Amino acid sequence: MKKFILAAGVGLAALAAACSPAAQTAAAPVAEAPAAAPAPITITAPAGDYVSDPNHSSVNFSLQHLGLSGYNLKFKTFDATVTFDPANIAASKVTATIKAADIVAGYPGDYAAGHPGSKFKSWEDDLANSTNFLDAGAHPTITFVSTSVEPSGERTAKVTGNLTLKGVTKPVTLDVTFAGETDAHMFAKVPAIGFSAVGSFKRSEFGLDYLLPSIVGDDVKVQIEGDFIQKPAA
Repeated sequence: MKKFILAAGVGLAALAAACSPAAQTAAAPVAEAPAAAPAPITITAPAGDYVSDPNHSSVNFSLQHLGLSGYNLKFKTFDATVTFDPANIAASKVTATIKAADIVAGYPGDYAAGHPGSKFKSWEDDLANSTNFLDAGAHPTITFVSTSVEPSGERTAKVTGNLTLKGVTKPVTLDVTFAGETDAHMFAKVPAIGFSAVGSFKRSEFGLDYLLPSIVGDDVKVQIEGDFIQKPAA
């Protein structure tokens, strides 16, 4: 019995020693050095106005159809100008104009057979000219004018601007990636730069609420790809 008591006492003493502040004190972990910030990528394209190359640029809209998948639309005729300052990206500006009537749906079916009595000849004709859609006769252009350019990464920026669609103007933000540059465009022989941009807006905010919500979705995804060639100084 005495041996048991003695052993218990020794054990308690060891436990108390282990739990004492002195025993709990351990070497402080070595703090990891903060990760080095990535080196900024130098953009060497000269400052100036750059205009879109229509043969190597695209503007696409995508909407949900029947809640199943995205239905893609493309605009054939548009122009855009970027006033670009690589030393001060925030001072850059973007303006763009799209011809509403020049929309491509790529609908392979027989529109006339599926829409008996319609005054339109194709889905493109309907989407461009119907008052339910773009109503290009009354609103021939879709425009975007930037109000701010906020750098967001090494080669990215958030470009916020006023989108005017069907006579309604609302702010829209695009996530823009600076895709590339060349000192001398292969054909134009002047500096050129390239951008990709994505964004979205709700068409109902622009008065485009036809077929909402079950047939055609409200959210419009925007995807833009563009080559821009330096405009000669006046």
